This record gives sequence, structure tokens and C-alpha cells, in this order.
Amino acid sequence: MSSPYHALKDAGDVMYVEVQMGTQWIKHKDGIAWEESGQLHRAGLCHGVTGRTGGVSPAPYHSLNLALHVGDSVSCVLENRRRLCAHLGCRLDVLTTPQQTHEDHVIAVGDSEIGRGAGSYHDAFPHTDALMTSRPGVLLLICIADCVPVILYDPVKKACAVIHDGWRGTASRLASKTVFAMQTVYGSQPRDILAFIGPSISREHFEVSEATSDIFRHMGPAYDQCVYKTADTVCVDLWQANQQLLLHAGLLPQHIDTTTHCAYQDEQAFYSYRRDGGHTGRMAAFAMIPAI
Repeated sequence: MSSPYHALKDAGDVMYVEVQMGTQWIKHKDGIAWEESGQLHRAGLCHGVTGRTGGVSPAPYHSLNLALHVGDSVSCVLENRRRLCAHLGCRLDVLTTPQQTHEDHVIAVGDSEIGRGAGSYHDAFPHTDALMTSRPGVLLLICIADCVPVILYDPVKKACAVIHDGWRGTASRLASKTVFAMQTVYGSQPRDILAFIGPSISREHFEVSEATSDIFRHMGPAYDQCVYKTADTVCVDLWQANQQLLLHAGLLPQHIDTTTHCAYQDEQAFYSYRRDGGHTGRMAAFAMIPAI
């Protein structure tokens, strides 16, 4: 039996726009949109990274702000979350999300953790930047506005994860640690895991200090190559760094899809913490194993 997520697509509720090899932009008639990996979609995972349109939040959060901690009206955020859940064919009370603090903690979501953070930021998992689960019908969600979202799916063991990877999380190798956590908890083999690195700030707009760039240089030669220096600036390519983390964790290169969408550059489609001076909304990276 097909999931509600696939049934909605079959009903003509969305249109597809190809944006690059391996990923596609999904836009609904009400304006809600997200980018997803073709590989993860074909493997059966409901997932994506949302844009900013199709919600009810007023400026400066206009319009699909999905975060409860940025100063937006709680009622607006909950309505936005309900709208997203309706497109995914799930209830709001299965949405599960953390309080993201740029650390390297990974939480496995089981029956007793389902719904944490769905309606209250204070109920979300503290000090956590990655969630994983093998439970069907559980919507894992992280909020982003420049930081890199990484979505993982093991179609063999039926386990998925969502990761919030800013430069601190990337420097602490959070993506690799999440792969290891999936190996430990679910018995996943890295060669089976599929990955999507989603819309976030691109190298061209992620200027950093020399001290920050040195952190990446000291991670090893592969990460030193993620630092780009000109006469005036030093920038870090977080997409490239996360690709390296996944490769070093054992993922196959052909199993990694990477966006070409820069959140900073495309103001109409995405929020950007850096571009908007810190006063803005948040997109969401989500993943849900459809219930049979």
C-alpha cells in the first residue's frame, strides 16, 4: 500500500522541477516546497529540505518559519508545522525535533521519544544536533538557516537520520559520528547508506576567520582542500567538507546527493541567518520512514 506522501503526489498536488542531477525541487499548489534526493526518494524515504514559502508567519519570518525559538508567534509556527505534516500524511504529534546547540550529540528516537519538541521548544531534546530512528511514521525534523542539513537513509535496515551541521558540527565530524551511531544501534553498513546534503550556505558566501579555517586545515588534507583563500577573504566549503566526512565514514561516492541551492544567495526561496542579520525564520530538514 502506498504512503499518504506518495498518494498526494499521485493525486497531482505537486509539480517537479529538476534542479541538478540527483535532486529535485518539489512545489505544492499552496506554495510549500522542498528539495529532495532522487536516490532517497526512490529508496522509499519521505524527506526533504523546505523553502520559506507557503506558510502564515509575518515578516521577518515570512512565511513558512518552522522554528519555535526565533521570536515568531507560536500559533503561526504550529500552523506552519501542521501544513507541512498534512503534505507528508502525518500528524503534528509525531514530529520530533531537538534544541540545536552546535554540538555532536546524536539521539536515537524510540517510542518514548516520539513527539518531543512538536508543540514546545522547551520539550525538545536539549544539546542535540542529530536524530535517528528506525520507527516508521516518525517525522524527524531539524531547523536550519545557513547550516548544512544532512539526511541519511539505510534502506536495508530501514533507519534514517537528520543532522544539523554548521561549521562547528562539521569540525566535530558529526556526520561521521551519526553514521557510526547508525552502525551501532541499527546494524547499518555504511556502503548501504544513502545521503542528501541539502540547501544551505555555499562556499562563496561562507567567509570565516583565519582561526576557523585553521580548524579545518588541522582536520587533515581532505579538509584543508575545503578552505579557499583569496587576497581578501577565507571561505570554507561546508558541502565539500560534509561529503568528505561521509566518504571517510564509508559511504559510497555515488550514494551522496548534494544540493546546488545556496540559502544565502536565494532570498526568495530560503532563510539565511547570515544574510538577514540573525533575525529570520528557519527552514526544516525532515525525514520519515513511511508506515506500511
